[in-house]
Amino acid sequence: MSDNSIQLTASEITNAEELLASKDNEISSLRQQLIDGENSNALAEEHNKLAAALSEKDAELAQLKLSLDTESRHRLEQAVA
Repeated sequence: MSDNSIQLTASEITNAEELLASKDNEISSLRQQLIDGENSNALAEEHNKLAAALSEKDAELAQLKLSLDTESRHRLEQAVA
C-alpha cells in the first residue's frame, strides 16, 4: 500500500471548517422547516376535522330548529282549532 499524504494549508482547513459549519446550519434550518411543516399539516388536519364536526352540528341544529318550528305550528293550530 502506498503512503499518499495530503497537505492542506491553514486557509483550506479554515474554509473547510466554515463550509462544514454553514452546512450544519443549513441542515438545522431544513430540519426546523420540516418540523414546522409537519406541525402545520397536523394543525390543518385538526382544522378540517373540526370544520367537518361543526358542519355536522350545524346540520343537526338546523334539523332540530325545523322540528321545533313544525311542532310549534302544530300545537298552535291545535290550540286555535
